[in-house]
Amino acid sequence: MAIILALAFIPILMGAGAALDFGRAYLVKARLSYALDTAGLAIGASNPNSNLQQILNNFFTANYSATEIGVPATPSFTTNDGTIKLVAQAKLKTTFLNLFGKEFIEINVNSEVIRNTKGLEVVLVLDNTGSMQNNGKMDALKAASHTLINDLFRDESTSESIKMGLVPFVTTVNIGNGREGRNPFVPNSSINKYPPIDLSWKGCVEARQSPHDTLDTYDNRGVTGVSGKWAPYYWEAETYDALSGFAFNFCENSWWRPPRPFNSLFDLPSRGNGRPNNLFPRNGDGGFIGLDVTPPRTQGPNKACPDPVTPLTNQKNQLTRAINSMQPWEGNGTMANLGAVWGWRLLSPTPPFQQGGDYDNEKINKALVIMTDGNNLISSIGGSRRNNVTCGGPCSNAQICSIVSGRKYTSHYTGYGYISEGRLGTTNLANAGLMLNNRLTQVCDNIKKTGIIVFTIVFQLENPQLQTLFRNCASSPDKFFNSPNNEKLASAFRTIGAELNSLRVSK
Repeated sequence: MAIILALAFIPILMGAGAALDFGRAYLVKARLSYALDTAGLAIGASNPNSNLQQILNNFFTANYSATEIGVPATPSFTTNDGTIKLVAQAKLKTTFLNLFGKEFIEINVNSEVIRNTKGLEVVLVLDNTGSMQNNGKMDALKAASHTLINDLFRDESTSESIKMGLVPFVTTVNIGNGREGRNPFVPNSSINKYPPIDLSWKGCVEARQSPHDTLDTYDNRGVTGVSGKWAPYYWEAETYDALSGFAFNFCENSWWRPPRPFNSLFDLPSRGNGRPNNLFPRNGDGGFIGLDVTPPRTQGPNKACPDPVTPLTNQKNQLTRAINSMQPWEGNGTMANLGAVWGWRLLSPTPPFQQGGDYDNEKINKALVIMTDGNNLISSIGGSRRNNVTCGGPCSNAQICSIVSGRKYTSHYTGYGYISEGRLGTTNLANAGLMLNNRLTQVCDNIKKTGIIVFTIVFQLENPQLQTLFRNCASSPDKFFNSPNNEKLASAFRTIGAELNSLRVSK
């Protein structure tokens, strides 16, 4: 009886031993598959002229440690017409099956990666407002942007398949001042008067009238500032309080002191065609004061006008230089809607830029990345209350500035002019944010209708309503990123880069 039991126990032991060996083989194959897929994706996203075998080895080894697993493996690959085929082989030394003549289990893994042959056009729309100088935000944004550029371009300095652009925004966007300070899409850029230091129009423009401020349309015969070309951005030399008998500056951007005696209001340099007596002072007739063109806090007609956009380019160094030059610009508020619409216009095949591919070109993907750290708003005039002859008692700088300007300067100047001009559909500062949010929603909806993929990021912005606004702006909820700190911002840009580097494992 004992002999019979012993003989019956042999196949049981063999089955248990075989299960153990085959279980180890299954684990090795799973690790091999993961390592091979990862290495294949790395090869697919790399420059075809680089050392692909070395890239394969590096990524494969990083994800499959032979010393840890105890089973050496050898990966190899071939490429043909955009398809990368990979093979990895390993021999697992058996423990129990070896007793029955099977010394090794051979493990073969195959993977196939198909390069995404579509071209990619990406524009970064990045907040460059004054608040970006706080908490290391601008440095974090630059670092994250460089990571995204490097992820897309890899080690290529010039790409055959990727174009990227950049739109820094405040409450205006600098579309470039063209040759000799003239942009053909801004016909009136030379009619305004400019002082020393801040010598000429820098390139910023005003928003067109609604609904054209939310559209990528251009009518060559349309009215400037409506459906046609754009009006130049020009922050006037705002009024001094000359009525009090002293040249006090209560407005935000008073860069010309009126002539003596200080007993009346004087015409000052203003945007547009100017006023009848809009002449700069002669010797002894007043003068320019406070001019400053160095951010973050500037003073003069180009106040708070950021660096120019970078139209779509396949040159990595050009993008890197543009990111490095970004700086925060104080004054006038935040208007993400204007940044977004100009990002769209950079991606567009129509004027004023025209570098973008056709929307119906199936070989091109287009994406917009919008990042902000602030609420959409128009800034009010700051300053504490004080006794003043002009207003007949204690009043704020905003009140004094409003009185001496005939109720014109009731806010900072922006891409929509002054709030008193009603170009947003309101003359109330408290309602301006709502109107700007509505404009952003309109812009985002219009952009998404073209098939452009929209990613949105809010940075150190703990406002549930704004988070919802930007979540709805994105193409889908998973393309919205709430980044409460610098590390989360970096992670958001890496995730976006990985999605844009869209490759698929087919086997």
